[in-house]
Amino acid sequence: MKVPEGFEFGLAETDAEIDEVVHFNTEIFGPAYGEFLKRLVENLPGFKSEMNSFIRDADSGRIVSSVVAFPSDWSYDGIIIRNLELVFLGTAEAYRNRGLFNVLYTYLDRLIREGEYEISSVQGVPYFYRKYGYDLIIPTSYNCPINLPIGNIPVLKSESEPEFMNIAIRSAEDSDFDILMILLQETNQKSLVSAVRSRELWRIQERLRMEISWNFDTFVLEKNGIVDGYFRLLEYGSMSQTNSLVVPESSIRSYDSTMRTLYFIKALAEEKGVRTLKVPGHLSSNLGKLALDYGGTHNLMWKHQIRVPDLTRFLNKIRPVLEKRLKGTMFENLTKEIFLNTYRSCHRLKFVNGSLDPIENIGAQPPNTYVELCFPPDSFKALMFGDSSLSELKKQNLEISIGRGYRELFETLFPTRESFIYHYHC
Repeated sequence: MKVPEGFEFGLAETDAEIDEVVHFNTEIFGPAYGEFLKRLVENLPGFKSEMNSFIRDADSGRIVSSVVAFPSDWSYDGIIIRNLELVFLGTAEAYRNRGLFNVLYTYLDRLIREGEYEISSVQGVPYFYRKYGYDLIIPTSYNCPINLPIGNIPVLKSESEPEFMNIAIRSAEDSDFDILMILLQETNQKSLVSAVRSRELWRIQERLRMEISWNFDTFVLEKNGIVDGYFRLLEYGSMSQTNSLVVPESSIRSYDSTMRTLYFIKALAEEKGVRTLKVPGHLSSNLGKLALDYGGTHNLMWKHQIRVPDLTRFLNKIRPVLEKRLKGTMFENLTKEIFLNTYRSCHRLKFVNGSLDPIENIGAQPPNTYVELCFPPDSFKALMFGDSSLSELKKQNLEISIGRGYRELFETLFPTRESFIYHYHC
């Protein structure tokens, strides 16, 4: 790892060095994000000092570029995959275009590979990270809202208030953790890819009550004395510039409790003079469904950018999912050897009576050697993560070729399916 002359590479291992990195990021991104970084370093489970890298100007002694990465567990259809996310990335304006980020990413790439992370993610500026293998794939909660005008929620007739208005809403308590974890898991199971939240992280989040730089409260719905759902609500003061009330997360089981949530927020909005409700654009969630039903609009503003550092390792990690997808289809007892050619590498998938042997990378192969499926790597990621269908991707990219008789098999192995990532920091 060659550092340009006049600069020094380092890791923020001491408290003083961490404070320097926080101060640098505060200058780049502002005080709110500096506080967010400090909170992550001090509280997020699994963070290690080796994930805190920087470059220092040897003459001035100042940090002029840094990358801070944080680990998290995600789920791919029930299989835990490990993610190293590049959360804070910045270079002082006067030092840009000197290759400093390339030095930092060379180190991070080694960290990702040696740590055997299945994926790495970033939510940074558009296009820049594509050259490092990152592509826009998975929606992120606060950049994918459903906007619902409060006035679209009908006024209730006072003489015949519906029964659902009797459902109690209260603040979450420590004793609710078990049911809250179950409720979030129920919602996450509707997604192909979701973020895993451990009990430890639940407790940290509920203690800090912060999402990025916004305060939130967690409310529980009780129907006939039984918890039927929960939702988080950002404090209005922290979001007042948008003239919106924001629900960044919810998991509500019944129609009645979902309606109760809408009217609870409607009353709060009217009290504060707010015109719009924003709920997560998770199209499989009950709150999202009703928000759309009442005229809400889905506003997809951004996605996580995902890199798969070792496709062979990733495919082998999700082998149980691929086998499961054959169950109940014409391929349930498939015995066949097929090849997936991504131009840079070619993978052999050997099925025996519906079971999939360990997947092998046989190296780069000419596209006319194995014709079952030829796919550029970035497009294959979109297929593998359910972001686009095989047919959609084929229309967009003529470099994709599908052998005759294989389309249905690959659409079975890699179906289109929604993914959604709720808050997994602290």
